[in-house]
Amino acid sequence: LKELALSKNELAEFPVEIKNLRSLEKLEINQNKMQNIPEGIFCSLHRLKHLKLNNNRISKLPDDLSNCGGLEYFNISSNWIRVIPPCILTLKKLVELYVGNNKLRKLPAELFENKVLKKFNARSNPLREPPDEVCSGGLKQIRNYFSQLQKSDAEEVKKIKTIFLGESMAGKSTICKSLCMEPVVVPTEERTVGIEINEFQIEDFTFYFWDFAGQHEYYLTHHVFITPQAFVILVINLQSYSSNDEDFKSHVQFWISNVLMRVPDSVVLPVGTHIDCCDKEAVEVKKKDIVTRIREMLEERKKKLDQKIKFMEENNDPEMFLEQVDNLKQLANCRAKVLDLVAINCKNRDDIMQLRTKILECVREEEDFPNAVKILPLSYRAVEKAILEMSHAEDFPAHGMMSLDELFSSLGKKEKLGKVEKEVLKDILRYLH
Repeated sequence: LKELALSKNELAEFPVEIKNLRSLEKLEINQNKMQNIPEGIFCSLHRLKHLKLNNNRISKLPDDLSNCGGLEYFNISSNWIRVIPPCILTLKKLVELYVGNNKLRKLPAELFENKVLKKFNARSNPLREPPDEVCSGGLKQIRNYFSQLQKSDAEEVKKIKTIFLGESMAGKSTICKSLCMEPVVVPTEERTVGIEINEFQIEDFTFYFWDFAGQHEYYLTHHVFITPQAFVILVINLQSYSSNDEDFKSHVQFWISNVLMRVPDSVVLPVGTHIDCCDKEAVEVKKKDIVTRIREMLEERKKKLDQKIKFMEENNDPEMFLEQVDNLKQLANCRAKVLDLVAINCKNRDDIMQLRTKILECVREEEDFPNAVKILPLSYRAVEKAILEMSHAEDFPAHGMMSLDELFSSLGKKEKLGKVEKEVLKDILRYLH
């Protein structure tokens, strides 16, 4: 027997009899429920070239996998792997390797010394080294990243993209500016048009505040900028909010649904504003109403997803919906997290400090923000600083734009950067973007 397919069989244990199939070249045992693979299975499978173990619950690979020296294709994505084991590093003939949707924090540099490797995917992992943004650039960018690490020291960078959403005049700009300085009130005529981006430091974390305009004409552009691992702050005007279905849909549900549609495992912090215009009892009533309705909304969302999955699985022709079921199951497994509402008076310094503490407390939760901390070569930070210096120079274009060639030329004249190859610069710019 040269090929064996045991996919989608609800297998809870790896069939040990497979070790007797010494001529096996292709084994597909994906989309089951296996947690462990016992040692001794792969000792005799020297001819194995193709191995699919994806979509199981495997947390550890057996050491004897190293006996499969001829393995060319290996898919271990959608499991519970936390570390790339040494046995994978011994597979020198690997052409394709898929490790996406696991629990990997770090990829070993040795893995990419294998020049035979042509296809690699590690998406949806809480990666710090290299960061997910580097991995999304492909093998060439990953190899350039490790090459840069060898040439210079690395630094630990803590950055969080923080998105402020909510209806117009809810207080988004006031909160952004108040968090960055003393509490301020933004006049109506100065309300945000499009998107405003500000950089701010809270202790050891750098925050990039993206203040989105709340006017209807800008709604269509929001989804473009809502990205994975961004912290979403939904600003709700408690003065104008009433405890009814219509207000909940416009003030809360619309925004949360849009975020979850784009990034289903988002972390959202609802912030109620204008409490100085409401009495204390009204604030508590509205706060309780919003929290309760959000919980019910998320429960209803999960219920509908489960119903869709069940319908497709029980269909007379389940193969027709196989891909859709897999996608829906991944969506159902995403842990959208909407935190309890924080009610503040934007003009009160104590309330602003309370919100600042809450934000820092949230992003320190590794479970919710596993990618908040990244390991970067010093050259990445050097290029970023050089670009910031250029943007503040007197001769920098007023419209804030320059061609890629102009940027490369200007960066090439920066002595502090030393000699950074153009391809490496492209990779760094792709990451910074």
